[in-house]
Amino acid sequence: MKKFLAIILTLAMVVSVSTVAFAQTETETAEETVATISLCSNIYVWPVSGHTWIYVHNNSDEPIQVGHYEVLPDQGMSVGAFSFSVNDGWGLYYNMECYKENEKDRAHKVRSVSEEINAEQLAILNDNLINYPNYWGFVNNCATFSFSIWNSVTGDHYFSLLIPAISDFMIMCGGGKKGTLKMYQQPRDQVFRQVGFGEKAHLEPVSDYSAS
Repeated sequence: MKKFLAIILTLAMVVSVSTVAFAQTETETAEETVATISLCSNIYVWPVSGHTWIYVHNNSDEPIQVGHYEVLPDQGMSVGAFSFSVNDGWGLYYNMECYKENEKDRAHKVRSVSEEINAEQLAILNDNLINYPNYWGFVNNCATFSFSIWNSVTGDHYFSLLIPAISDFMIMCGGGKKGTLKMYQQPRDQVFRQVGFGEKAHLEPVSDYSAS
């Protein structure tokens, strides 16, 4: 009888340990990071001229979708809101920063704060990008867009103001360092404008003027 009870207890322990291990594996898989999101700022003429944007780097072994753009493994993409510096229409542009900041040798002046995200957070990012009101305004500018996207994905509570220097200061207060972010160099033909939002959202190539 004692041997029988010992066998039963042993089997119960094995099942319990296996169940816990399986649950831990499921949790670890669910929490596995797939990308790094960065909140970025660059001041061109202090304190009134500058730009704020989001950069996403694919850390996984598979392509990931960011908005309507596919990012290959170990590559990255940027998205930001533009107005006067483009002529294809105000709103969201993909890879404009990855192309122009590197092309104009301004990437070393970028201040950024970064955080790794999992698949669930990536899904939130995608939903917010596609459904973001696709326009630019003085009270709904590049900083408003970038900070709102960052907050929705990370759970932070940054707020943005109109002056670029204040956005830069906010990122610095959050631990952001200057010149530490290396953005993937996207070629000219990978710069797009997001047209529309929601179900009508899609990407279109930008003109030479907008990418210059």
